[in-house]
Amino acid sequence: MNIDLRKTAEVLKGRAGRMLCLALSIAFITGCATTEEVGKLKWDINKLRSEVKNIKQTSKSIETKFPGQQKQFNEKNREMEEAQQTTAKTVSDLLIKVQYLTTEVQMLTGRFEEARYNSEKNSAELKESKEMLLAKMKQLELMLEDPKKRVSEPKPVVPPKEEPKNSVTGVKEKEEEKGKTGEAAKDDEPEEDRTDAKDAYMAAYNSYKEERTVEARERFKAMLMDYSENEYSDNARFWIAESYYKDENYEDAILAYEELFKKNPESDKVPGAMLKQGLAFYALKDTKTGRIILERLVDKFPESDQAKLAIKKMNKATVSPKKK
Repeated sequence: MNIDLRKTAEVLKGRAGRMLCLALSIAFITGCATTEEVGKLKWDINKLRSEVKNIKQTSKSIETKFPGQQKQFNEKNREMEEAQQTTAKTVSDLLIKVQYLTTEVQMLTGRFEEARYNSEKNSAELKESKEMLLAKMKQLELMLEDPKKRVSEPKPVVPPKEEPKNSVTGVKEKEEEKGKTGEAAKDDEPEEDRTDAKDAYMAAYNSYKEERTVEARERFKAMLMDYSENEYSDNARFWIAESYYKDENYEDAILAYEELFKKNPESDKVPGAMLKQGLAFYALKDTKTGRIILERLVDKFPESDQAKLAIKKMNKATVSPKKK
């Protein structure tokens, strides 16, 4: 405010000076100014001088009333400039911190995505392992249930073994020696024992082909009990399982196939048995276990016809039925 008053005083002072100079110039040039005009001019000059004096007094009064105002004003300006500089530095520091935190967040996001991928992968592997364990447990449960059934069920009556007039090879059966039982003859003649095992197997197989599944199953079981392990034993176990499967007794079929795996895992009947065991689980609505067995078949025998059928079954099972 004192600055404005000073400026005003200086302006008025300048104006008074210019007016005085102008008046004197006019009077000097014309030389005809009247006393009245000169008096009026002096009055105007005195008025201006009085106004200038009043302005100066007012300025001094203000400076007295507000001492060091200009200094305070300058200090305020300096403080504001310092505050602006401090604020600018703070904002700059914050921007640097934001950039650093953004980088950290991106790194953490990458680590999180990697951890989530590994977690999902491990979860899938654990799920597969769990399903395989469940399948094994299912098989073990069925195997444990089977002895209970056999104890509770009456022992099946084995039909008498037929004595065909001619063997499958076309050679007539030798008559049993007098005074010897059939069992004694087997012990004395191993070759004939093998022939008897083959005949017993073929008799059971013929019953199976004629749709007499129960009779065929009992004949196969009798053949396994009466004769030691031979070239027909694996086939007999396979057809026992097949007879259960054909009768839609899928649980016993699964156990019978498992018996074949345990007795001779290298048998050429294993691929077919694995296929039918997997299908038996599908028939029992246990698709998870069935799929695990079929996948194991494809891994173990990828070039077999059974593996191709297993792939078709799995693909068909994964296709959802069309809505009508």
